[in-house]
Amino acid sequence: MKLNKSTLFALKGTLVMIAMSIGITLSGCSGDSSEPVDGKNQTFVVTSGAFENGEQIKEKYTKANVSFPLSWKNAPKGTKSFAVFVVDLHPVANMWVHWVVINIPAKVHALPEGVSRSDQLPKGSKELVNSFNQTGYGRPTPPAGSGNHEYKVIVYALDVEALEAPRFLSYKSFQELVKEHVIETAEISGFLEKK
Repeated sequence: MKLNKSTLFALKGTLVMIAMSIGITLSGCSGDSSEPVDGKNQTFVVTSGAFENGEQIKEKYTKANVSFPLSWKNAPKGTKSFAVFVVDLHPVANMWVHWVVINIPAKVHALPEGVSRSDQLPKGSKELVNSFNQTGYGRPTPPAGSGNHEYKVIVYALDVEALEAPRFLSYKSFQELVKEHVIETAEISGFLEKK
């Protein structure tokens, strides 16, 4: 069968469109994405080598200002930075702030043990002042006889690359600062009691 020029031109156009559609589909399946997403439909979680969630904090992290090792995974789509907040939730402590790190780059998914006040802090990250009036991490120090204190670690996935923040923020003030930018949070709690 002999095809005229207009039919051949139309057929060629159709083949080009099919080829382009296949290319777009394949590129979408390549998995090469700039989004810091570790897994689809998976829960954003944080873990620590200092304690299991809901368990007692290892003694090593109560004797010196050695910041907890933390790692997180399954960051939600659209995450541009992370922030870490560690707070004592016991009524006696009155939301005592132990550690705040902001502007952690989206490609970072862990803070190694003892990273506070070191040159190993991820580039661009910033530590704020804690309730001990010191920049960086302050170890758990519950008053003797005050009961079991809950130290909550919260990792915030944020939709901004950087936060503008004062040197110190209370837990309530921090929540207010980030509320418009939080995509999702991951939380764990460690406990400590001094008899």
